[in-house]
Amino acid sequence: MKKIYAQNRIKKALDNSIYKEMLDFIQVPLFLMEYDPGEIIAAPWCEPPYFQIVSSGSLSIYYIRDDGSRYSLSSGGANYIIGEMNLFTGAKDNVYAEASDRLVTIAADSRLYRDRLLNNLCFLRFIASVMADKITVITKMDASTSTLSERIMNYIRFKCENQTLRGVEKTAFALHCSPRQLQRLLNELEQQGLIQKIGKGSYQIRETVFPVSRSLSATSKAPSPAPAHRQSAPASDI
Repeated sequence: MKKIYAQNRIKKALDNSIYKEMLDFIQVPLFLMEYDPGEIIAAPWCEPPYFQIVSSGSLSIYYIRDDGSRYSLSSGGANYIIGEMNLFTGAKDNVYAEASDRLVTIAADSRLYRDRLLNNLCFLRFIASVMADKITVITKMDASTSTLSERIMNYIRFKCENQTLRGVEKTAFALHCSPRQLQRLLNELEQQGLIQKIGKGSYQIRETVFPVSRSLSATSKAPSPAPAHRQSAPASDI
């Protein structure tokens, strides 16, 4: 992912957003964030948290249980809101947002400007409306089923430190399957090039499948936060 501070890009995204008037009114520095397909947008480990509005592209939000089962919670495209819960409760364990294709969002640092946002009545009314709409959608969605192979990949990707499974027997217990069944599927996933064996009973997702990268690469150095106005940005476009 990368952060974009070019003012012409930000202005274009704001002009195309149905929330332009509200974003102008809240008076906090805004920038853009760009994600590649399959890249994690929000997760329990993501720091700092960002309040984001999708400008272009689409995303999916899902819940990963301890046994690797994946449940779809929501999906959205332009003008979808991400990160509003962080303003009140912080990041939720096991809930993830992922870019379905190339994604660009309008973003604000919700930790740095949390008090300013929560003291803005217009913004609070907006968030209440967003959360009510999301609850309505989620209650009508069905849980998606996962094969054991999918659960294994989810478990390694989201539940194992450094995306590395260690110990077949204890993992089989967590996934509610037999060690023999798990070993057979691990061998199949290794043959498919999705994971690699790195030791006895230890398997790691290949870097080319899901890169283990949680750092942001900014396209230009972030301007210093302004007390009440949007940040100044480099003159060059990105």
